[in-house]
Amino acid sequence: MTLARINSKLDGTVHHNGSPPQPVTPPVSSNARILDAACRLFLENGYRVSMDAVAQRAGVSKQTVYTHFHSKDALFAAAIEALVKPMHDSLDTCQDDIEGCLRALAMVYSQHTRDPSATALSRILVAEAPRFPRAARQLYQCGSGAVLERLSIRLRHSMRHGELRQDDPDKAAELFLSMLNGMTPERSLLGLRQRGRKAQDKWAADAVNVFLRAYRPESPSPVQTSRKSP
Repeated sequence: MTLARINSKLDGTVHHNGSPPQPVTPPVSSNARILDAACRLFLENGYRVSMDAVAQRAGVSKQTVYTHFHSKDALFAAAIEALVKPMHDSLDTCQDDIEGCLRALAMVYSQHTRDPSATALSRILVAEAPRFPRAARQLYQCGSGAVLERLSIRLRHSMRHGELRQDDPDKAAELFLSMLNGMTPERSLLGLRQRGRKAQDKWAADAVNVFLRAYRPESPSPVQTSRKSP
């Protein structure tokens, strides 16, 4: 083995007769392969998917699956978290004004509602909830429930700092997400036609406007201002 090839194994490049180094695509980790396989299988077959099937689809041993995810519940929870990760990422970067935060979340949420995989998983879990109630609870807790909790924390912060009027942040968070949803979940589950991308984005923007009109602090009226003047 030449020195160049030895070095290429160390630095992730391949050299060919003095030509410029070519980057080598890093191998996909076992964890990522398992999670991808699980997501696909859950979408295809619902919660009844076996760990053996996940291992086979991922090209790893069943023991490797259990090394990364100690149970099917843990694997299912990880799959749901991966599905809603963009919304969590949006809240992670939501450090500035509350209007910008809500608009960013609304756009991501709008994209999420149009994702066929999200619709497929919801449809499967609704059908199987009576048989797999624990999986249905996980779907909510790791998905919309987690986003709802984090949004409530962000709204509470805004209420304390005067960006929004004082109110129940849990109720406000649920109202906001409900406004973003509209009747989309019902249409999705029934396989009915959805809004197009532009229409859904406009709906999300309107929801933010309505929410802010309802929760912005009230400005003192001209009469109140004049009374306070010396």
